[in-house]
Amino acid sequence: MLENEMNDPSFGDLMDMIKKYEDAEKQQHPLFLDEESYLSIVDFYADNREFKRAYSVVENALEQYHYSCELWIKKAEILAEQNKCEEALEALESAENLEKTEIAIYLIRADIFLSQSKHDEALDVISIGLMIAEEPDDVCDLYLEQADIYEDMGFYIEVMDALKECLKLNPANDEALNRLWFCTELTEQYDDSRKFHKELVDEYPYNHLAWFNLGHSYAGLKKYDEAIEALEFAVAIDENFELAFEMMGDVYFDKKDFSKALEAYHDTLKIGRPNKETLCKAAECYSQLKDYHKARVYFRKALAVDPNYDEAFFLIGETYRAESNFLKAAEAFERAAKISPENVDYLNALGDACIMNDEIESAVLVFEKVIALDSKIKQHFINLATAHYGMENFRECFDALNKAAELFDNPADIYYIKFVFYNQIGNRNEALVSLQKGLLLGFDEHKTIFEMDERLQQDETIMAIIEQFRPQ
Repeated sequence: MLENEMNDPSFGDLMDMIKKYEDAEKQQHPLFLDEESYLSIVDFYADNREFKRAYSVVENALEQYHYSCELWIKKAEILAEQNKCEEALEALESAENLEKTEIAIYLIRADIFLSQSKHDEALDVISIGLMIAEEPDDVCDLYLEQADIYEDMGFYIEVMDALKECLKLNPANDEALNRLWFCTELTEQYDDSRKFHKELVDEYPYNHLAWFNLGHSYAGLKKYDEAIEALEFAVAIDENFELAFEMMGDVYFDKKDFSKALEAYHDTLKIGRPNKETLCKAAECYSQLKDYHKARVYFRKALAVDPNYDEAFFLIGETYRAESNFLKAAEAFERAAKISPENVDYLNALGDACIMNDEIESAVLVFEKVIALDSKIKQHFINLATAHYGMENFRECFDALNKAAELFDNPADIYYIKFVFYNQIGNRNEALVSLQKGLLLGFDEHKTIFEMDERLQQDETIMAIIEQFRPQ
């Protein structure tokens, strides 16, 4: 009776079937299902990652349907999911003995080899599959698997080639189109992508993802007007294409058309859930338009999405710095630096703000931390020296500059800074020695001294020394 009920096509839904199966299993009641019912139960357990249960069901099913290629494939999938690769390969051999043209055999086998980093073996399997496959969907699946293998190898040009082969058969394959623009971004093969997608949209003009990829290619080539035109086609076909609106905003931003960029980012935010990146992009548009208050509103909206979004705090600080509100700027930079304590950009901004707030001692501590994190940038030593100079720690100031002169090539600018500092504290002899060293190392950079102290242009001795060292 139970057998007849379970085989009745009108019997219950999947959950009822599973309950009946489990009850019969507990009672050790002999149970005979049709193959499709077994496959449905196996899929349910596998989808819920209950692989032991799924394996038990497929084993029971194979006792009744030993010559079912699909059940052997299902067994291989379950074993592969549990990383039982050798057993999975044996199950695939059984499936292949029953039906050599079943493409799933080659896809799973390639996946197993890929999981073992046996790339050559995986590619060989795909090559065999491609010789056997007849259905376009099967061929597409094989090319997508081939793309996975090449991606794992880091061969992104080959990934793109495989994806293109897939799209030649199925121009509307979303996975291939999405992965192709990502690979284009990685490889910077923008012109190649442009040519491919131009042909694609010429033949299939209602393919919104192809238009998007074309726009992305033009953007990479800095052909902004063509990029916007392509993206407009994409959103005309799919008016809820969030990513296309966002990229349009990026293109307008690169064009420095911040009003248009802002419109595109607002469209993005209307379509999708608020995300911190787009909110920050909108905020940066307001900053570029010098509407700093509105910019801060949007940066804070981004912080509402992610309270630990350090970049938003930093950019809030930048808006305050633009308004010369260095106290508020320092507070924002400090918040950013607390979240990312090893970010030297945040620390440098904080140090500069401390100097503007006459908190020179704090600036010294910040710049010392910067050098401890990154001693390969000359400007970091100059910043520290400048802070020490502001505190009249002249020995520490010149120690920092001397260290920079030792560490970096072409230290002419360091000697010019030493000259100005020595001159300002009245040590004329050391000042002139430093000036001459700077002129010898890099004459053209001597304008630095006038940027630091305009009065030096009126100093006849200094001007005479500069003329003396001027290249003939």
